[in-house]
Amino acid sequence: MPQSNAKILMIPVSSPQGIGEYMRSLIIAQALQAKWPSLDIQFVLNKHAPSAASCPFPTHLLNNSATKEKAAVNALLQQLKPDLVIFDCSGRASQARQAKKLGAKVVFISQHQKKRAKGFALGRLPALDAHWITQFKFVDGDLSPLERFKLRLFKKDPPLFTGPVFSTPNPELPAEFAMLTGKNYSVWAAGGGGHQVQGKSATEEFYLAALDVATPEQPAVLVSGTNFTKELQSTESVLVVKSLPNVQLMTLLKQAALVVSGGGDMMGQAIVLGKNIVAVPVAKDQPDRVLACAAQGLIYPATLAKADIVAQCQKAQRTPLAIQYPAEPGLQLVLADIARLLDLPTVS
Repeated sequence: MPQSNAKILMIPVSSPQGIGEYMRSLIIAQALQAKWPSLDIQFVLNKHAPSAASCPFPTHLLNNSATKEKAAVNALLQQLKPDLVIFDCSGRASQARQAKKLGAKVVFISQHQKKRAKGFALGRLPALDAHWITQFKFVDGDLSPLERFKLRLFKKDPPLFTGPVFSTPNPELPAEFAMLTGKNYSVWAAGGGGHQVQGKSATEEFYLAALDVATPEQPAVLVSGTNFTKELQSTESVLVVKSLPNVQLMTLLKQAALVVSGGGDMMGQAIVLGKNIVAVPVAKDQPDRVLACAAQGLIYPATLAKADIVAQCQKAQRTPLAIQYPAEPGLQLVLADIARLLDLPTVS
């Protein structure tokens, strides 16, 4: 029977550093709510993550990320008895087994090899109803013989390679950015705002580079991130905003002449949108990903140093990248799989 009023529990990694997993879960939750308004969608978040205070869905707070809160998450599962649990790069195998034991459909999302391996772990794989891999296949490779063997052993379907998950851009810029219409503007975002490399704030380094690159004729929008705690001043050339709804951010990206990003979700989103990109690894899982994308000619890579970022931006402005990477919209693939898992009615 279709479960139009099903209870869905979103459990992303959440911390004061990155925000990618939470944003992806939020994008999925908002798209689900728009398509099936009667769904009961709730989040489980680390109370120390700034996103916990702004989440627009009912939220259950933990003292740490879900992976480190084994007993608390299992107690929530027992209390809430959800119909679907989505672990976005988070959780322990025992939590997935607990959700399955309670009758829930269980999804695991991974975005790099280390997390992907957790989706194939013998203690977790039998409990999964779906595994979504949001990384490009050329970065981490297709399924290995061992992964295929495990799928056969437990009679599981192959993972769904979704690629980046993001909202569909609108055709026109948001009203508050209308002044950028027709300009060769750039969009800058190092990630959630909490990333540091060797004690250096990624967001602050991006800001300093943006001040050197942007001009009144070619302005920049810098998204400092929810987890960034300092105050950065807007200038005549650089507009600083804390955060944006994903649909607004994607609309800005779609029409930007240049995107300067960390090596996380926004880089992948910009690649799918066919943008001219300078990417900087700002987290430990990002250097190999950035290099793989550079090898495909999809980005200009830079290190987290103002001079290097500026040099690569100037290179990108002289010789813009315009490679169209073939990819189905990841969000639509995810929504279709959730509809399958919960037998939801198809609506246009």
